[in-house]
Amino acid sequence: MTTPDNKVSGRFDAASVRESWDRAAASFDRAQASGLDYYRLDFFGPAQIALCGNVRDMTLVDVACGSGYFARAMAEAGARVTGIDISPRMIALAERYEVEAPLGITYRVGDAADIASHVDPESFDMATSCMALQDMPNVAAVLRGVYSTLRPGARFVASITHPCSDMPFRRWERDERGQKRWLCVDRYFERTSIEYRWERFGERVSTTAIHAPLEDWFDWILSAGFQLRAFQEQRPTDEALGRRPDLEDATRVPYYVFFDLIKPGA
Repeated sequence: MTTPDNKVSGRFDAASVRESWDRAAASFDRAQASGLDYYRLDFFGPAQIALCGNVRDMTLVDVACGSGYFARAMAEAGARVTGIDISPRMIALAERYEVEAPLGITYRVGDAADIASHVDPESFDMATSCMALQDMPNVAAVLRGVYSTLRPGARFVASITHPCSDMPFRRWERDERGQKRWLCVDRYFERTSIEYRWERFGERVSTTAIHAPLEDWFDWILSAGFQLRAFQEQRPTDEALGRRPDLEDATRVPYYVFFDLIKPGA
């Protein structure tokens, strides 16, 4: 996760998001390739893949695809995938993987808040976004844009960091042996941006994300026109815990939220 105390950030707009993820791209990609990003690889990634279900022969857009982790998972499951990300360096990494092991994925550089200018309206059977919507300054615009790209009856399956456990103040209290005792959190109702300082990946990089109460997230979702099919707060599986005992903290508090949304009308 992040360093112990989340830091309230200043600038948070499309340009700053592009700059920060360009700087972080190589570090994040190495962490995924090496297995160091095991919360993604062993926990929330597989959980979201399972939630998506059968995607074979679907046209699918992966929103904020980064270096292509989730886009590749969907393509390997049989979807025809387009990935979009605001970071040119992330897209360059994703395209490198596509050259090395082609899956038929198309990648585009673009701001998800302006996704309608990059893809045709009602052109996708499904949309996904894996742990990324909180990294966007204008979530409401992103949701409206994704809605416009989907055919009636299409789903949008997205995951975010949990607003109830990822607050402006967040710190694990530890015992004398360094073991986690309980998670201290505060300032849930603040609507602000938070700087994430990623040190676990071997380099010190930082990105910025939004913090807002869950009521805001549901307001953005419903105002965009989506209906809610499912809302999940998942824990690591026993198999994942066997591989990665450090995931134990995620069995005690909810780290992530999974939304399964649908565009009505089919």
